[in-house]
Amino acid sequence: MKQILLIAACVTLWIFAGCEPGLPSFPDRDIEGMRPIYADSADFLITKNEARTPQKAGKIYVYGNVLLINEVNEGIHVVDNSDISNPQNLFFIQIPGNTDIAVKDGLIYANNHTDMVVLEISENTFQEVGRVQNLFFEEEENRYPRQHDIYFECIDESKGRVIGWKKEIISSPQCYKN
Repeated sequence: MKQILLIAACVTLWIFAGCEPGLPSFPDRDIEGMRPIYADSADFLITKNEARTPQKAGKIYVYGNVLLINEVNEGIHVVDNSDISNPQNLFFIQIPGNTDIAVKDGLIYANNHTDMVVLEISENTFQEVGRVQNLFFEEEENRYPRQHDIYFECIDESKGRVIGWKKEIISSPQCYKN
């Protein structure tokens, strides 16, 4: 009887061991997977530009006689609204990757890709007075896509900081996340 149980246990282990998922084989072809989105230091540079017409407006804030209009993924339009019948578009603060802003105590809080920046605005200019790197996306979280059981393009740190992931067709991936 003990021999039968031992044989049954061995067969069961053999069956389950044969079905156990292991590392996947890496396909030598195009396949759907995740590709890292890179940003280098220039992608975090905030600059003052000439006024332009908003194309994809987000939130609008009123601060004294100034309107601050968020341009999604681009930055902030600064508009003089002291004459509400004739607002004057003053300048544009280019903030790459900016999707949201808030205003408090004379300061503008905005995301700059994964960073939070604090800007002090004056009559015809602005100044960056603070920055918190990776506040919105921890660098460690960016090392791998959030999805599971997915192939992805391995990170190449020479291309910059990874600020996100996008689903695309990738060629012969060499990385996989369970």
